[in-house]
Amino acid sequence: MVEHGGEFDPQAGFIVTAASDFVNFNSTTLTTFYQPILGPTAFSLFYALKAQLVANPTMGERRLQSNIIRQLNAGSGQVAGALHRLEAVGLVTTLRGHDDLGTFYVYRLQSTLTPAAFIDDDLLSVLLLEAVGEDRFTRLAKEAQRFQLASHPQLTNVSHHFLDEFHVASRSVLSTPTPIQNARRHQSVEGKSRNTGQSDFDWPTLYELLAGQPVIKKDLEDHQQLIEVEHELYGIDEPTMKKMLLKAVNLADNHFDPAKFKRVVASTYRQAATTIPTQTKTTTANHDPAAGQLTSKDQLLLASVVKYAPIDFLQSLKEQTGGYVTASERHILTHLVADVKLDAAAINILSWYIIADLGNPTLKANFVDAIANSWLKAGVHDGPSALLQLKAFAQQRAAGQPAKRRSSNYRRPKIEEKMPEWSKKSQQERNQKASKEEVQAIQQMLAKRKQQ
Repeated sequence: MVEHGGEFDPQAGFIVTAASDFVNFNSTTLTTFYQPILGPTAFSLFYALKAQLVANPTMGERRLQSNIIRQLNAGSGQVAGALHRLEAVGLVTTLRGHDDLGTFYVYRLQSTLTPAAFIDDDLLSVLLLEAVGEDRFTRLAKEAQRFQLASHPQLTNVSHHFLDEFHVASRSVLSTPTPIQNARRHQSVEGKSRNTGQSDFDWPTLYELLAGQPVIKKDLEDHQQLIEVEHELYGIDEPTMKKMLLKAVNLADNHFDPAKFKRVVASTYRQAATTIPTQTKTTTANHDPAAGQLTSKDQLLLASVVKYAPIDFLQSLKEQTGGYVTASERHILTHLVADVKLDAAAINILSWYIIADLGNPTLKANFVDAIANSWLKAGVHDGPSALLQLKAFAQQRAAGQPAKRRSSNYRRPKIEEKMPEWSKKSQQERNQKASKEEVQAIQQMLAKRKQQ
């Protein structure tokens, strides 16, 4: 394994285990719902780890992680990025340990969500929608509900309760039997959750704007995480959010439809990324202690990045170079907002550095993770501190000695080879016909060889 932003250590040991609910793992769900957002390397890594799963694993069965690298035929950085994705979507939990043999990692495989639970997950469903498009997403949503009634009649639950049908001794309920206690002591049931951190979204203002509108407040409270992530990613202010939420309300019952809301947001920003006014955090260079260390050019860049949400800013950069924001890049920005929790201005500085300053055509997950994690370790929290970190990195690179290139210092050793006498003769001498004496001498030599 690796520290965030590092490499997948080939010399570390690893063991693969599985959560207690891994019996519910479904390969079809993994392929249909997870694979589009994971990418091929992460998808292959999961199955490579799953192939190492054995019953009752022990520490003595650890193997070197170099086996995984060879099996995937990928670089250690690629494998690290793939593992990060599996961890982020809740398919792998990574645990680290150390003993006399060195550092080792335990990769605990987690079960896939059900299709319905996947669609209901705010973050996963947004990424899936971006990856496969609205038509495919709609078909997958219908597939997740294919065994449910198409209509919604009024129904009453008349099912019998457990104790209506089964008798359990009261003493066993009050005092758990020892075998059950022992079994529970060795069990660990884990939930799947993603902490998205705090948001600056103004909920009181939104509720004021929605006063008297046909929308149920409880629905919005239940989907608060989804609304906040979309706000951070696209920079949707409260008045604009009100319009989009109302477009996602089912007029038949006034209930908020989260799937429709995702489609509304994705469709709007895919068609025109900069048509919707954005609201950003009030942090500016003039109020930040780091502002005094920034040049006038830096101040102009900072004034530009704080005006845009991450998607808008990247779209603007891509339009200047004749490109477009890919589904993979939307996934990367969503990850920076929801999981890494970088400030929007800092995310824009990162995009500017990779696309405009370095001249790369697209954002690459591994490279972005490496930069983002180094920034977090350095205490980067906003646009000014991100700029200062880039300047410090540039100064360190300028002060250091450039790496020696093998092509400039490496020279092939001279090979001394004795040339035959005939090669030293001129072209005219080589083309001259042999004399009768020379022909006879050659014929005699050949005759002697035949006699031997």
